Amino acid sequence: MATKGFEFAYMLDGSLATPRIKDWPIGTIDANVGDALTIDSSGYGTAVATDTTEVLGILMEDTGGTNESYTKRKVALATREQVWRCSTDADSCAFKVGYTKSVQFVDGNTIDANGSTSGAMKWVDAGTDNDGYVMGYVVFHDTVFGNA
Repeated sequence: MATKGFEFAYMLDGSLATPRIKDWPIGTIDANVGDALTIDSSGYGTAVATDTTEVLGILMEDTGGTNESYTKRKVALATREQVWRCSTDADSCAFKVGYTKSVQFVDGNTIDANGSTSGAMKWVDAGTDNDGYVMGYVVFHDTVFGNA
């Protein structure tokens, strides 16, 4: 089945580690589970736009369209060793694993098949799930916490 935005897949180094989940103040009013977040100058998690290069993590709780006083929500902090799975289209799979250096977002939860100039992801793998949906597997190459 199609993913709901970005979902943790596995660790690139083969370990069984999982992302650290942290409560983080969210500045975006309408953000959804699976949205990639960046961090703004005030320290709030904000849904990624198409031209971001740095990723804070993946939102694990919807904001529900109301996010008064920058309510804290659960965020899976991103590091460079994590591989994230996301639904995509067949055109995206034309990117070369390890070679295409900067795959772009359409928005916080969609990979852009045509953008490779200011992105934040590198391809690790691609394939289809049991229902025939095309999946892209990526690492975020510039994370707020690096390899922390």
